[in-house]
Amino acid sequence: MSCLVLRLATSRLPGPSIPLLRQAVLGIQGVAGCWGALALHKAHLGPLALDPLNACWIMLWTLTLITCRRHVGPIGETLGGLGLLCHDAALALFCFLLCLAEAAHQKNRAKNEQPFQNWRLGLLAPAGCLLAILPDFPALSFLAPAAGLATLPAFAEMPLLAYALFVPPLIQEQSAFWPVALILLGSGLCLFQRVERTLEYWPVLLLGLMLCARENGLADTALAGGEAMILALALQGLDSRNSVFQTPLPPLAGFLPFWLGLHVINGLSSLSPAWTAGAVILSLLLGLLMVRGWLAIWRHFTQAVIVHDHRLLTTVTAGLCLSICPGLLLGILHDTALDLAGAGPDVWRAWPIWSVAGGDGCFWYPALVFLIPALIAPAFVTYLPP
Repeated sequence: MSCLVLRLATSRLPGPSIPLLRQAVLGIQGVAGCWGALALHKAHLGPLALDPLNACWIMLWTLTLITCRRHVGPIGETLGGLGLLCHDAALALFCFLLCLAEAAHQKNRAKNEQPFQNWRLGLLAPAGCLLAILPDFPALSFLAPAAGLATLPAFAEMPLLAYALFVPPLIQEQSAFWPVALILLGSGLCLFQRVERTLEYWPVLLLGLMLCARENGLADTALAGGEAMILALALQGLDSRNSVFQTPLPPLAGFLPFWLGLHVINGLSSLSPAWTAGAVILSLLLGLLMVRGWLAIWRHFTQAVIVHDHRLLTTVTAGLCLSICPGLLLGILHDTALDLAGAGPDVWRAWPIWSVAGGDGCFWYPALVFLIPALIAPAFVTYLPP
C-alpha cells in the first residue's frame, strides 16, 4: 500500500525527479502485484485488500501505466490503484470517478485528442447508486454485475477499472443468465461497433465463454477461457498507437486469445448435442471478429510504430514478451485464472512457458511459432531490392 502513498508524493515534486520516482513506484507496485498474485501474501487494511484477484488488476494496471500514453496524472494513477484494492464496489467506483475526472480533463485539454464524449457518463449515476445500496439489500445482489457493466462505456480508455467492478460479482453468481447474456452482449458489441472498435469489448465475449464452461463443470476449458480474458485485457493496456501486437495473427500476441476462445467453444460443444449448433455459430463469429480485427489493426498500422515516442521500447518489449512467452504472465496470475474458472489447484499443471493448453487437449507453442518466421524473414529481406 505504501507505493500508492509514494505515488501521491511524486505528483508534487518538480523537475526530472518525477519520471524516476514514478518508475520506481511503478516497479514497487508491480512487485507487490506479483507477490499477491502468487498468493504469497494476503493483506487486509480497512477497506483495502490484496488477494490474487485484486493483485491481477494491479499488475494489469501497472502494465497499462508503463506502456500506454498517460490518460491520467499521478493522482489519477494513485486513485485507480487504490480503487482496484478496495473490496467495496461503491468505494472503488468513487476512486475510479476521480480518476476518470482527471482523465477527461486532460483529454479535453489535449489538442491532438478527441474531446471526452459526455453521453458515455449517462449510466454512471444509476450504477453508482445501485452499488451503494446493494450491501443493505442482499436480495438485489444479482443486479451487481449489471451495475458494473453500466460503467464500461465511461471507462472505455481504462476498461480494466470497469472489469474490476463487475467480474467479482459475476464469478459469485450461480445462474445461466449471465454467461449467455455476456456472450450475446459481447458478440453484438464487437460486430456492430465501428471496425476500429472491434476488439474493444472482446474480453466481454471471452468472459461469457469462460462462465459457460464454469457453470457446466469444464474446469480445464474454463481455465483456458480465464487465461484468454487476462491476455485480452493485458493487450488492451498496450498503447493503441503501437497496436501491431494486438493483431489476431500468429505469431503475434493478439492471436492467442482467439485461439483459446476457439478451443473453449470446442470444449463446450462436447457437452451435449444441443451445443453443436451454438458452437458452430460461435466459431464462425470468432472468424468474423478476427477479420474485423485485422481490418482495425490495418487502419492503425500507419500509426503503429512511432519512432520518437519514448514509450516505444517499453511497448515493444511488453508486446514481444506476450507474443513469445505469454506463459510468464499466465504463470504469475495462475491463481487468479483458477479463481475465475472456479477450478481447484489440481487443474493447474505447470507454468505454460513452452506450451499453452487450450482446455480441450490441444496445445499452442508460442515460442516455436514465433521462432519460425523470425528465422525465415531475414532470408527474404536480404533479397529485397534497395
